[in-house]
Amino acid sequence: MKTKRDSGREYVRNLLGRGFCTFTRDQVARETGRKGANLSNTLARLKDAGWIMSVGCAFYAIIDPGNQGFGFAPPHAFLDDWAKHRGLEYYVGGVSAAEMHGASHQRPQGYQVVVNRALRPFVHGDLRITFFRKRRIGGGMWQERTVPSGYLRVSTPEIAAYDLLYFPRACPSLSRVATILAELGEALDSAALASLCEMDCETTPLQRLGWLLDRTGWREHTGGLHEALQARRPAWRLLQPRLPARGRRDSRWHIVENTEVEPDV
Repeated sequence: MKTKRDSGREYVRNLLGRGFCTFTRDQVARETGRKGANLSNTLARLKDAGWIMSVGCAFYAIIDPGNQGFGFAPPHAFLDDWAKHRGLEYYVGGVSAAEMHGASHQRPQGYQVVVNRALRPFVHGDLRITFFRKRRIGGGMWQERTVPSGYLRVSTPEIAAYDLLYFPRACPSLSRVATILAELGEALDSAALASLCEMDCETTPLQRLGWLLDRTGWREHTGGLHEALQARRPAWRLLQPRLPARGRRDSRWHIVENTEVEPDV
């Protein structure tokens, strides 16, 4: 005889079997006929058994048996569906995106996602997703990747590099940023770097990005970016804004080298 516990698990197993890794509370109510306390109890039992996790706003991610030992579903399994549910523009960015593009030397302490609204970090057990707000997110900033659950937006290598300087919290150490760029350089395209100036990217992070790419061996990629920046007549900026304005002046990027940068490669 099928129990209530079994029927809840059968429902999520059926979703997984059809290639779905997420669902909403309204969807369960519509497809199973359960409502109110009955539905709440079903969801609570599934959470207690480690089959689902709440991602907020009546949205749930299924934790497939292969990930139940970790206690959470991998972000790539639910981010795209969750963003559509919330009406968000998004992309995986910062250190997380750089890692996906081959810069694996520096692992992020949490998953980094750029969204167009201010959101608090999402924490579930050992999983932490940090959100960074960018008012305008255009299609040229990200690439669509195929994942087992469907699709995932990942920033382009060039936007990933820029965001490391635009969002200081994504990678607080300039030496760590340099380490990432030393590896990420192979994925960068010179023309795409120059086109960052056409995406309303801010001048100061672009100056620091150009300086760091030159210092990490990728000057071959920065000619177009340098030329595009000259049209903006960049002012002199500190390499590290929290330190005194003392140091050698780099006239190519109008950067005051007021700190030492030592990539770990």
